Amino acid sequence: MIKTGLIWSGLAIAAMLGSLAWAWSALPAGVDIPVHWGPNGEADGFATRDKALLILAILPASAIFTSILLAAAPYLDPFKANLRRSRQAYTAIWASSMVLLAALTAGIALMMIRGASGATDSNEFVRFVMAGCGVLFVIIGNYLPKTRKSFFLGIRTPWTLTSDYTWEKTHRLVGPLYIIAGLIGIVIAFTMSGIWLVFSFVGTVLAVSLFGVAYSWWVRRNANDRNEGADYVV
Repeated sequence: MIKTGLIWSGLAIAAMLGSLAWAWSALPAGVDIPVHWGPNGEADGFATRDKALLILAILPASAIFTSILLAAAPYLDPFKANLRRSRQAYTAIWASSMVLLAALTAGIALMMIRGASGATDSNEFVRFVMAGCGVLFVIIGNYLPKTRKSFFLGIRTPWTLTSDYTWEKTHRLVGPLYIIAGLIGIVIAFTMSGIWLVFSFVGTVLAVSLFGVAYSWWVRRNANDRNEGADYVV
């Protein structure tokens, strides 16, 4: 599990460093570099070359930090055995997140280079970012019902972490809902524009997440294995 995840991380981080090197060689000095884009894909924030490269470097740095955390999680989680039983989900979500970060880094590097060269047309990469997030949620939703109680994976509430029954019921329902939210996000990415593109997708995912929290509370009320009193772990 950890070895496979680190292999994916290594490949993704290498690709991200390659994108950073590409931007370093291609971005000219003395020119305003676009570093932020609105929902319509048009640049609305600019920086110097050095600052732009520093901003781009945040992504591989975040990937390194995330990889270290994910590699350490199986040793830190109080439910180590459960996390090992969820190895397929853990590895798939780990790998998918790294691939998305690598694609995001390459896309931002491309947008910076295009903007520095004087391109003024709206860049549609924002749509692909949203679609990529949608695919990630489809993957997460597919694997959530196959997870076991853990502090590092899944919908972690005081109610799911104190009842295996609540964890299972919650994830079996919310998993398919995340798949639907991801598919909606993919459709939205290529059919809507402007701020509504972001709000619609984020709102859908947030609604599913809040529903999962509320549903876990409702299920635990009648769970036979709930922990209370001195054994309450959260």
